[in-house]
Amino acid sequence: MTQSHPFQLVLHHRYAEGLRDLSGHGNHGASVSAVAARSGALAFDGMSSRVFVPPSPSLSRAGGIRADVVARAAELGRRRTLVEGYLSFSLTVEADGSLAGGVLQHGGWSSTWSRPGLVPPDTWLRMSLVCTSDGIVALELDGQVVGESHRWPAAPAGIRWPFGLSIGAWPDDDQRVWSGEIEEVRMWRSPATE
Repeated sequence: MTQSHPFQLVLHHRYAEGLRDLSGHGNHGASVSAVAARSGALAFDGMSSRVFVPPSPSLSRAGGIRADVVARAAELGRRRTLVEGYLSFSLTVEADGSLAGGVLQHGGWSSTWSRPGLVPPDTWLRMSLVCTSDGIVALELDGQVVGESHRWPAAPAGIRWPFGLSIGAWPDDDQRVWSGEIEEVRMWRSPATE
């Protein structure tokens, strides 16, 4: 987040404090079989667990996106979703331990990946995706850029119905489900005219 790309916090979940949105935008979550873990995080079973957040004016508007997830993988072995905005963006961990992220644009995904092995099991990490209207798609791991690509300049689309924002799973099916724990999720948006 830089001065040339101003972002506004529109969602902040800290699961030790429940599923309420701490950002003040009312983007509260609803758990689908994700349960509280001893750590204060939510535990995801790798099969059907997720947190659902319905679209809202702050999530549905077009504009730059920054999504941060603090999580620990219990296992890898296949693509696992950290957070995905339906018809907007996705942040995943791939089977080889690489971090991947992308934005949907003109009917196709513009994506980038880190090198393999950066996300080992049983390690707490802050994983981030940044997509700006000037065409940057970047991945960060604990604040360090680990992947970056450029696409056609355009504002990333807002999150859509019927699946909204899905934390820990692909939005519309029990696929790519996170196996491990998620402690915190934060999401920022910037105006489409950034």
